[in-house]
Amino acid sequence: METWDILDENGNPTGKTMNKGDKIVWQEGIYHPGTDVWIINSENQLLIQKRSPEKKIAPNVWAMTGGSIMKGESALETLKRETMEELGVELDVKNAIKIKRYRTDNVWLDEYIVRQDIDLDKVILQKEEVCDVKYATYDEIEELFQNNLFIGNRWEYVRDEIREYLLRSLQQQQEER
Repeated sequence: METWDILDENGNPTGKTMNKGDKIVWQEGIYHPGTDVWIINSENQLLIQKRSPEKKIAPNVWAMTGGSIMKGESALETLKRETMEELGVELDVKNAIKIKRYRTDNVWLDEYIVRQDIDLDKVILQKEEVCDVKYATYDEIEELFQNNLFIGNRWEYVRDEIREYLLRSLQQQQEER
């Protein structure tokens, strides 16, 4: 059973906890912590995963890797755990960059970028969570989002930060040549 800290409307711990599946999870004014990772390869493509058709929330749409932060766990520990569980991949978080924190629905989310080349042939999908994985460009994700094929309450909050990061990265790569 996953246990989560309960956060207030400002994202601060209240000292109380709840379990995944509790009715309190969906009560107005009750929040818990979550985190996402935007994995970017050396070609400036983002790793995205298609949510399983079995998922209750947003089945069959593309998303980034992430999940709820369990009590006693850091955001980076959660990202490592979720990436291993869902993709069978060891995420290297030593150079993770936090790009944003925001509230959506009942979750306070910490968003990170991790630079890592992942061989898609070595990915092991957790079928209950993920049914496909691929690399996509910024524009491809934007198109998926515009066509309601990318999970809501995520991309629209971080697209500007990701675009800025990718532009800086491209500029740096050009300067190095």
